[in-house]
Amino acid sequence: MIRKPPPSMLEQAASDFIRSRRGRPAARPQPSAARAVERVLRPLARRFGVGAEQLREHWTEIVGERLAKWSEPETIQRAGGINTLVIRAQGAAGAILQAESGRILERVRTFAGDRAPTRLRILQGQARKAAAKSETADQALVNPMNSASQVSEGVEQTPEARLQSALNRFEQSVKARQGS
Repeated sequence: MIRKPPPSMLEQAASDFIRSRRGRPAARPQPSAARAVERVLRPLARRFGVGAEQLREHWTEIVGERLAKWSEPETIQRAGGINTLVIRAQGAAGAILQAESGRILERVRTFAGDRAPTRLRILQGQARKAAAKSETADQALVNPMNSASQVSEGVEQTPEARLQSALNRFEQSVKARQGS
């Protein structure tokens, strides 16, 4: 280890002079807003449990990627000491979610702890994530499809080719609606 030599008398005098002539200490910075909010929300979270926003943020980890594509937690309803998780599901995915409800509630309980929902309510409809993707799907439906199987000008297709072309357009529109 390298030892620092003791300060000389001149350095000590300079240090004392600076300390005695220094102005007011700098003002402390403002407290963080996040810390203030955390002080308020932490006791509320312990008392009331997690909310739908926390579930929404971690929904893919809770239910898996396949079910997360089709569903989204909407709200948690609390009535009479019973917490019900309301999930919005796309189309027929509601039946799949209902079949998986036991596993979903168990995984939510693992994530949320003691105050986790004990019931599941599934609403069929468009999930918010899917609604955002539907704008591009609508544009794809409005724009003409430029596929190789479409009719060239002046060339007539056989019924099989027209059927194949219609099936291709149908497949593309379904994929565009699902956001694939």
